[in-house]
Amino acid sequence: MLRNAKRCFFTMLCFLFCSNIFAQNKSYHFSPLSSDVYAGKINTYKQRKIPIAYTDKKKQKTYTEILKDRNEDLSLEFERNELLYDTLLLNKCNAILNKIKKGNPTFFFDSISVYINRSSVANACCYGEGTLFVNLGLFLWMDNDDELALVVAHEIAHQLLNHSESKIKQNIDLFSSDEFKQEIKAIKKSTDSKYKRIKALLKDMTVQTGTHSRYKESEADSLGVILIKNAGFNIAKAAPVLLKLDSIDNLYTENNFYNVGNIFQKSVTADFAFEKKKKYNGLSGEVVTMNADAEMDSIKTHPDCLLRFQAIAKGLNLNNNVNCCTVIDNNLRETKERALVEIIRHEYEHGNLTKAVHQSLFAMQNGYTNPYFNYMISMCFSKMYEADLVLERFGLTNIGAKTGSTLKTLQDFIFSANRENLLSIAAYFLQNNTDKNIEEYFFADMMYKKASNAPNAEAAKNSFKTKFPASKYNYILNPKTKK
Repeated sequence: MLRNAKRCFFTMLCFLFCSNIFAQNKSYHFSPLSSDVYAGKINTYKQRKIPIAYTDKKKQKTYTEILKDRNEDLSLEFERNELLYDTLLLNKCNAILNKIKKGNPTFFFDSISVYINRSSVANACCYGEGTLFVNLGLFLWMDNDDELALVVAHEIAHQLLNHSESKIKQNIDLFSSDEFKQEIKAIKKSTDSKYKRIKALLKDMTVQTGTHSRYKESEADSLGVILIKNAGFNIAKAAPVLLKLDSIDNLYTENNFYNVGNIFQKSVTADFAFEKKKKYNGLSGEVVTMNADAEMDSIKTHPDCLLRFQAIAKGLNLNNNVNCCTVIDNNLRETKERALVEIIRHEYEHGNLTKAVHQSLFAMQNGYTNPYFNYMISMCFSKMYEADLVLERFGLTNIGAKTGSTLKTLQDFIFSANRENLLSIAAYFLQNNTDKNIEEYFFADMMYKKASNAPNAEAAKNSFKTKFPASKYNYILNPKTKK
């Protein structure tokens, strides 16, 4: 009988242990932030010596200032946690980088290092001294390694072709030229057409030294194609990535993602109208719009993507249609899920709540069923409720969404909802989830009780800290002082 009792106890322990593992598998981890991981890299940027590039003292002084600013910008990116250390995404990028290195032994790659930037914009960049950033938003739309390889190779090509350094020197030569100085003096002395002359001068500078000049982008494309071809990647599979980069606005401008009314109608009072309140009378008595229509700026960062695609795809019989940026293909699903989690975390952390809700709903519409996304919506609305108590809701929820887009409908709904609606939505998404045995639930529950000033709010906080002493949310509960 004692043996049976021991066996029963052992079985129960196994059940509890296995249940805990199952629960942990449903709870996402967060990747470490850059200030905690890259301390050595930060010091490297700060201590870099500026090389002597000019015998002319004025030019050298300008060159030194530019490079010091660049090093400072880079160190601040790491210090302010605009990057993270995600092993899944880094391993994928480094595997591609290493394959490109192996396939192109005549090029020098030793100075090149890849890092993951937390931006939701589908892009990558090269700083010109070996640092390559690949944004989280890019992984969301990559459907094969060939596409990612072309983007990485394009940025590597900028480095190998010395584009950043040549741009800096071109700027210095331009600003120090007699012609430029004379034109500036002439503009200052002129009594008419000053604006036109300044505009013409700036336009000329942009054409000559622009960040993404057509020539440099085409040159980087050409070398990038050679690099990935030598490394064994498939050009035909890679080329469509340029069309995707041309469509990345769609996530925020399209109108066919989800129905805001259908999603929220069960979570608020029955008489709530899911209609945009177009006008309201402010304290001044003036009629003003409530939609903050600044028209979201385009987040496209590379010019002429269609023309560049056509140049690369020439002779490959590829069409110009891509299924991107409104629906997430299932290819590389684990990578995309990691990107989604970290993108939404970043938006929540920085108070971009409408965007975080939009991206969470978008993830759920695309079949990402982990409770993280559901609980994140609850956390956002709890935070909105708290912000509304101190009249800060507008600042945390305005995204300048484009008229006619799903994001605009969501933004208008959030603007129109009264304070009680915000809290009821937070409660609805907190409870409308079957899995309440994971860290996300307990954190969202604690945040809801804190926002609503529930009698047991302090007890919930203490309980959470006891249950999850090493919680991934601790840095949100106890934020470090910003530098």
